[in-house]
Amino acid sequence: MFRPLGLGLAVTLGASLGVAVTQASADTAAKSGAATAVAAQRVKVYELLTKDGGYYYTASESEKYNAITKHGWTVTQTPLYYLSPTPFDGGKPLYRLRWLKKASYIVTASVIEREKLMSSGNFRYEGVLGYAPGSTEAGGDVKVFRLSNNGRWRLAVEAHKNSILVNEPGWELNGPLFFQFRQAG
Repeated sequence: MFRPLGLGLAVTLGASLGVAVTQASADTAAKSGAATAVAAQRVKVYELLTKDGGYYYTASESEKYNAITKHGWTVTQTPLYYLSPTPFDGGKPLYRLRWLKKASYIVTASVIEREKLMSSGNFRYEGVLGYAPGSTEAGGDVKVFRLSNNGRWRLAVEAHKNSILVNEPGWELNGPLFFQFRQAG
């Protein structure tokens, strides 16, 4: 089952063959225009703490509002930045899944991991959280890591990841997961 959390059409880059110098200029202009279009659509990512002690991630203001007002979840001070709500050249989807044993969520950029988690029967796929730069070349400014601790998963930028690992016993580093945009654009 695929249910996107954001709406929109893919931003595509295209170029026709031509003289190398002319083509390079056209490519640069096309990429600049596409980057501007994606930059204008960036959305803030929020981390919320669930009543079960799990972490929930959203880039939707309405999801955040409902989580706070309907479920009593709280927004954390974890420094997270921006994603695109729509696909873009060099971007990759981030998949959000809910652990069925309690309100705890995991985010992955891997289709293989997503499918493995769903087929375990312990997770429900909730859709695409957003689209992240796959590299610094795709516009990624901030590397984001995933950590885990006994049925809880967190996302953290490098400095915060280091603080969690030093100051909060039990957390393990799963590794780098994706990049984010530092600014809204």
